[in-house]
Amino acid sequence: MKTMKKFSFWFLAALAMLAVSCDDKNDGGDNGGGGSGSGNEEVYTTLGTQQSKDNAGNLLANTYDLGNGNQEYAFKGDVTLDASKKYLLRGWVYITEGSSITIPAGTVIFGDKDTKAALIIERGGKIHATGTADKPIIFTSEQPAGSRKPGDWGGLIICGKAKNNLNEMQIEGGPRTKHGGSDDADNSGELQYVRVEFAGYPFKTDQEINGITFGSVGSGTKIDHLQVSYSNDDSYEWFGGTVDCKYLVAYHGWDDDFDTDNGFSGKVQYALGVRHPKIADQSLSNGFESDNNGDGAATEPYTSCVFANVSLFGPVSNPASYTEQAGAEGSPVDARFQAALHLRRNTQLSIYNSLIAAFPVGLIIENDKGSTTQDWAEQGKLNVTNCVMAGMVKNYQDAQYWKDGSQFDDEDAGSFADGYFNRAEGGNRVFAALSDLGLSGNPLSLSAPVVFPGSDSPLASGAAWTEEKVASGFDKVDYIGAFGPNETAAANWTSGWCNFDPQNTVY
Repeated sequence: MKTMKKFSFWFLAALAMLAVSCDDKNDGGDNGGGGSGSGNEEVYTTLGTQQSKDNAGNLLANTYDLGNGNQEYAFKGDVTLDASKKYLLRGWVYITEGSSITIPAGTVIFGDKDTKAALIIERGGKIHATGTADKPIIFTSEQPAGSRKPGDWGGLIICGKAKNNLNEMQIEGGPRTKHGGSDDADNSGELQYVRVEFAGYPFKTDQEINGITFGSVGSGTKIDHLQVSYSNDDSYEWFGGTVDCKYLVAYHGWDDDFDTDNGFSGKVQYALGVRHPKIADQSLSNGFESDNNGDGAATEPYTSCVFANVSLFGPVSNPASYTEQAGAEGSPVDARFQAALHLRRNTQLSIYNSLIAAFPVGLIIENDKGSTTQDWAEQGKLNVTNCVMAGMVKNYQDAQYWKDGSQFDDEDAGSFADGYFNRAEGGNRVFAALSDLGLSGNPLSLSAPVVFPGSDSPLASGAAWTEEKVASGFDKVDYIGAFGPNETAAANWTSGWCNFDPQNTVY
């Protein structure tokens, strides 16, 4: 890993917010010292004394610092924030083993741009972030409305003690933190009704802090109702672990919406991905990217996660004109988008009852790095079943191909992926255009995407739950994709807590 300057922050909150007093916690260790070696008493005496400043140096009303710029801070103890205050998160902080941070509903935390702030929950640490539909917890950029960008701050990392296929791993994004163990039921806390906006810090190639990163997080952790918007890398990435997730939104991310690696084996139901046509990554942007591990080794536990009721909307509104326009000056779509599903390197991921739409390529099942990914598909260990594909420029390809700025290989007809997706027992269907889906509006709207099928849509019914991988642990809904037919209160699980225009929101 590349050596780099590490940042973290001190918790500067009101004394009353602490679970224990400074006298009780001042044990002379590094509980509050971080890089400076100070004790807790020194740290705690500064709590609440600094307020955040705007770019002109003016104090922001009722905004309290969560950092003072020190280079390293490993927090020990329990801290509870105050939803009546706003916080500025500065640098990288580690919630260490045996410690916890509690973030109540409605709390707003601004990520510091200068220090690329990140909150890192280490193995044995816990985060209790329980928002509500009416009062979500918000992590966002400190920049003013209209000036925010992907990568304004680092992101949220949660690490646990569940299994991965490399035993103990350094978390991607580079902090000191490791993850992995043997406790698949490990509990890292709760993350519910939480938004993470304008995060992501790629400090080195293939070493990025994502919007939200899960490292070997166990099934005892509760994850639901999350929205990651304008991440500067993947919106979500799982490295091993067994955690189950529900109700995830990946909105206008830079790289992949959902990236699964190193033996992730959890279940995910109800997930929405919506892309911005001008935001794509040089590493090539996909809806799903899934590997067993980076070198394609056949190492157990396999990446065998199961996704159901996913709706992925790529950036391509007009497939017929895409190849002429992609990469050209004034093109409506960035040329670095790739596939809705890029499944490779011995992954055994499964996706059921889902919609993939509007990407340059629909499905790639690739035997790269000597893997046997296609064999897993033939054996039913990798599954793309009972799904709908619509509005792709090219439906199938059997290998990643980039030459002369193009992801399309005219010599690769995608024969394997084609035959696999259209197998009689797969239950998959293909439509030429987004308009064939019978949606109630435009899913590619840049500020108010409409993703609901009408009652006569081919997505409104037809889900199947007969295969073993989806026989238990999932809601047995009738519809394909993340939402039921028609925009009703019951159907719209994004209502109230999601924000599809965070750039212009004043917090």
